Amino acid sequence: MGINRWMVLVILLMGRLSVGIQFQSTGSVAPFLIQDFGIGYDQIGTLIGLYMIPGLILAIPAGHLGKRFGDRQVVSAAIVLMIAGGIVSGMAEDHAGLVTGRLIGGTGAAFLFVLLMKMMSDWFTGKDLFFGMSIFIIGWPVGIAAAQAAQGPIAEQTSWNMVFLLTAVASSAALIAVAGFYRPPPDSGEVAAHNAAPGLSGQEIWLVCVAGVMWMLINGAYLVMLSFGPVLLIEQGASIVASGQVVSLMSWVFLFALPLGGYVATRYGIPDMVLVSGLIVCVALGVVIPYTSVPVVTFALFGIAYAVAVPVVSSLPALVLRPKNRGPGIGLFQLWYFAGSACMPIAAGFIQDWTGGATAPLLFAAGMMFAVLCLHGVFRYEHHRLAGG
Repeated sequence: MGINRWMVLVILLMGRLSVGIQFQSTGSVAPFLIQDFGIGYDQIGTLIGLYMIPGLILAIPAGHLGKRFGDRQVVSAAIVLMIAGGIVSGMAEDHAGLVTGRLIGGTGAAFLFVLLMKMMSDWFTGKDLFFGMSIFIIGWPVGIAAAQAAQGPIAEQTSWNMVFLLTAVASSAALIAVAGFYRPPPDSGEVAAHNAAPGLSGQEIWLVCVAGVMWMLINGAYLVMLSFGPVLLIEQGASIVASGQVVSLMSWVFLFALPLGGYVATRYGIPDMVLVSGLIVCVALGVVIPYTSVPVVTFALFGIAYAVAVPVVSSLPALVLRPKNRGPGIGLFQLWYFAGSACMPIAAGFIQDWTGGATAPLLFAAGMMFAVLCLHGVFRYEHHRLAGG
């Protein structure tokens, strides 16, 4: 059947949504798991983090496997793992069963993080890249937000088991879409890609690593703001509920701010200006937030500025990778993301313990955004220099 890039975007978005829904499931039913299994919040935190651990091992192999066997085939197999992970978690009778289910589902998700972005880069090249990527990226936070809204009530009305089982249903829908309808772009030469196998050049590795560190830091800054923003507001006298609602504004504004950033970068051909402007605003707000009297406004503005900048950073590997190297290259790019997701919140926690308050972690987040701004200058200079400009 014929297929166009916008149909592909919907297909890949379904895959990314399913990952967000499954990732959030443990957090959504945490009180039920604590009650039924007698575990603590430290073990809940471990279960949440386990979902991302396979990515540290599989990010780079995922790209190579997609290149060798075909993206659709590998992604379909990975979604089967997510389905299995949801079923195993839903049928778990002890903590070990939950651990097993999370690791199985997280293994599948690791492949999706890498290969779905690679498939986006195959279809959305040139001027459509930034806008297409902005819509694609939104699937992760929207999946998490939808799960936060729905999974708790579902667990109350049925059981926590049903929540995990329904993540397998969501993954099944993504499997039908990918396996049944996705096709590589006509000019991809996917079948012959592994035969040529040029391998990543030193130039590609260097530029992708610079972009990967940017991706690690910009996501790490967001996770720190999301994790320690409520702590700051509670220190300032807000209730637990109110502090969570205020900080959640950073995520809800993604619904319009992410596509806006991609559209402006595409429509006016100014991706660098969009990125730099968003980063400067984030740095300024990150410094101001601990001392402001209007946190609702500042957290919302931070989320908008952050969301505007993200599509440009996520698109940088596609600008420097040869088509046949997109899989391994984006695997390397995402490896930095998995490392940052694991390490940056831990570093911020040590900073809070050392300083005795939540102000320092938020300033740490602002510092990470400033580092992204500096690294963007390095990336553009090196890209221009190595291209012989």
